[in-house]
Amino acid sequence: MRAYKLFRIKDNVLYPLYVNANIPTPLGKWLTAIPGERTEDGKVKSRLGKLSYRPGWHCSARPIALHIGAKANPKDKLPSFRPVDQVWAEVEVMDEVDWQPEADKQGKSPRDKQLKFVPKRGFYEYKTNPNMYGKWIIAGDIKVIRVLSDAEVTEINSDIEEDDLPREGTVNYSPNRRDI
Repeated sequence: MRAYKLFRIKDNVLYPLYVNANIPTPLGKWLTAIPGERTEDGKVKSRLGKLSYRPGWHCSARPIALHIGAKANPKDKLPSFRPVDQVWAEVEVMDEVDWQPEADKQGKSPRDKQLKFVPKRGFYEYKTNPNMYGKWIIAGDIKVIRVLSDAEVTEINSDIEEDDLPREGTVNYSPNRRDI
C-alpha cells in the first residue's frame, strides 16, 4: 500500500522525527519498526519528551501533517510552517495483516483502540491528535521509495483542496538523489 511519511533530513540522510530519531532510514529496503525506549511510566522517550507508546512507523494516506511543524509565534496553538529539515517521503506499507480488529478490541474509547506492539507485516489506523488530517497508518514494516519535492506534495493533495504547511525556506536535499 502506498503511504507518506514525514522525516527529518540531515546531510541527505533521513531520520524519524521523534522516536529513535538518531537511527538513519535508508531508501529502497524493507524496514521493521523498532519500538522506542520506554520510560518508567510506560511512555516512550522522544526528541519532544515523553510520548504515548504506539510502536510502529507512523505514516499517512496523504502528505499532510498540520499538527506537526514549527510555530512562527511561540504562543500559537498550532504549527504555522514546515521546517527546512522536515521532508515528506513516499513509502510502501506492508499490508498483509489487517491489525485494525485487534486494535479495536483494546477499548471502547477511540483513544484506547491502539496496539502496544509493532503490527508486524501490517498496520492499523489511529488518530493521535484532533488537529491532524485523517488518521495515522501505524505500520510494522515500510519501504521508503523516494523523497518528495514540495511541488509534488502540493500536486498529490490538489484533489482534496488541502495542503501541508507552507515551507520555511529552501529544502536542503536533492530530490533526484537516490543515495539518501
